[in-house]
Amino acid sequence: MNRPWMLTIILLSMGAMLMAQNARESDEKVIADLMERLIENTEANVDYTDLQEQLELYNRNKLNLNKASREQLQRLIFLDDNQVNAILNHRQVFGDFMSLYELQTIAVLDPITIYYLTYFVSVDENWQEDQTPFIDMVRKGKHELIGLHEQEGQQRAGYTSERKLADQNYYLGNQDRYVFRYRFSYGNRLSFGYNGEKDMGEQFGKGAQSSGFDFNSVHLYYRPKRGLLKAIALGDYQVNFGQGLTFGSGLAARKSAFVMNVRRSFAPIRPYRSLNENEFLRGSALTFGKKNWQLVLFGSRKAISTNFNAQDTLQSEDLFSSLSITGLHRTQSEADRKHNVKQTIYGGNVRYGFKLGHIAFTHVQSDYDVAFVAGNQPYQLYNFRGKSLVNSGVDYNMQWRNMNLFGEVSRSSNNAYAATLGLIVSLDANLDVVVMYRNFAKNYQATLNNPFAENSDGRNEQGMYTGLTLRFTPQVVLNAYVDVYQSKWLRYLTDAPSKGVDFLSELQYNPSKTAQLYARFRREVKARNQSGNTAATDYLSNQQRSTYRFNAQYKVSLNLTAKSRVEVVQFNDELNKDQLGTLVFQDIQYSTPRKKLSLITRMAYFTVDDYNARVYAAENDVLYQYAVPLYQNSGVRYYIVVRAKITRKLELWLKFSETIYSNVKTISSGLEQINGNRLTDLRLQFRWVL
Repeated sequence: MNRPWMLTIILLSMGAMLMAQNARESDEKVIADLMERLIENTEANVDYTDLQEQLELYNRNKLNLNKASREQLQRLIFLDDNQVNAILNHRQVFGDFMSLYELQTIAVLDPITIYYLTYFVSVDENWQEDQTPFIDMVRKGKHELIGLHEQEGQQRAGYTSERKLADQNYYLGNQDRYVFRYRFSYGNRLSFGYNGEKDMGEQFGKGAQSSGFDFNSVHLYYRPKRGLLKAIALGDYQVNFGQGLTFGSGLAARKSAFVMNVRRSFAPIRPYRSLNENEFLRGSALTFGKKNWQLVLFGSRKAISTNFNAQDTLQSEDLFSSLSITGLHRTQSEADRKHNVKQTIYGGNVRYGFKLGHIAFTHVQSDYDVAFVAGNQPYQLYNFRGKSLVNSGVDYNMQWRNMNLFGEVSRSSNNAYAATLGLIVSLDANLDVVVMYRNFAKNYQATLNNPFAENSDGRNEQGMYTGLTLRFTPQVVLNAYVDVYQSKWLRYLTDAPSKGVDFLSELQYNPSKTAQLYARFRREVKARNQSGNTAATDYLSNQQRSTYRFNAQYKVSLNLTAKSRVEVVQFNDELNKDQLGTLVFQDIQYSTPRKKLSLITRMAYFTVDDYNARVYAAENDVLYQYAVPLYQNSGVRYYIVVRAKITRKLELWLKFSETIYSNVKTISSGLEQINGNRLTDLRLQFRWVL
């Protein structure tokens, strides 16, 4: 079909499309939906604000479909390689996109994917933004102020006056959490801002937090239009190279429902704007480029919180034995560990691009002013020890026809190696397959890395991951993966070499962009120490965890959306048989016609026999926050999120949530214990845009 006929068909369909736009969801809702699918497969208490910030950045600074490179499109997590190839081929054959409606003519793009794309891409040429001088950017940019207050309705044991009077361990601060953010941005070329956070239990303006907030972060990021210098980051920033094996700060997606999303594809440097108190660098980074060459140089020096031991008669020097990664400094002992070791990281990456892809070399050195000494447990035998660590690696990414080859090989200064090798291939217009092999030596060591793996430490692991996406029709899609892995040395709570298998299958039915249904089955089998055994020593048993889920999201009316889910988790090991966890919830979202007011609410019922059968479910939240609560025991949980647009520049958010347990009289333990069966939480937030 030639281009004039194709455009005629598009124009004839635009009326129906424009009517459908009235049902468009908010940007925050779409980002929340993508975050849910990205992280809901990860059963860990992790701060996901960094991943959320990455999606929000792409949403604010939309890619120009007529200029976006293959690598930039690959950063959109919901696109697979077949779809990226189709977009690039369409642009090559027919020329620049004239409208986003033209995406409908690309057969491999289903309605849901096209719908997501409209939130992250455009076809507009912003000539003014590209040509604006730096001074004019500062004058014309957008300012954003955000304030958040969070408080729990029940008092935890750490706040009771009795503990303080009895000279017991207690929380030094109050039970409030405060967050303040200031951001300035001009498109994707200039950004600077400040983040401050006080967690619950931390002091404000005194003690270990004498300067105000416990966590303070400042960043500046600028991309010049011309010249050798392509980008500069000052203050707090993140650096990511290759497949994240040699060096990668910040979070990266792991196994998820986006089964093809295993290849790392990051901008080499980006400003740090989230609240995770560990996954960032502090200093400066520069990107230079000319023709096919790119050079990134960076340096960082910051104080980190550790389990520090000062020199005494039993040891010849100061040392630390572990990092404190919670970011919490609530008690005197936690405050004493705050910022007690200086960490210096510097290095660079040189990359050469050619027609089929690129090849790059990374070199990074990490130094500490105090020696790190690992613990004496057998599983800690190959942990890093000393004051200095060097990592070097080579990574590549090549596209040939319908095949993408990528990988990275890395070496640490103790002469240990790690490698990741991957292949993504479109075997058919409706079938994509990915195969990834990883082999991390048991003694491989890295300061900051985020490779694709089962475990988060990037060492002592071998594995083969195979995933596929099969499109039976544009509306019916099968996603599946199987990951087989092993550790040749011991791990925490695994006192022998171990193996595991992880399998997921998800069948999606998307009759329209306003209706999405899927059924999912996941089974994990991994060897771990058998809990509750009466033997003299620990032994491994195969622990099997199966998850069954049905999820339906659908539009009830123009302004009313509903989501329903049923999930069952079954756990088995040698001593515990058929422990079950069940979760049923119903979501309702309502917004007024002009979205001046929106409301999201959930009612959830859960029954969980044991912690091993726990259930996770992502929730909607106030802007730039995340929530993935863990469901255990039995009871109900409900929440409501209200967003009100007071004026064109001022928005308010409120989230109230409550969990009521039916089978316990106390919640948590230690300083976190609550006497009672209710846990309530209130968050209030404003955003003012100038």
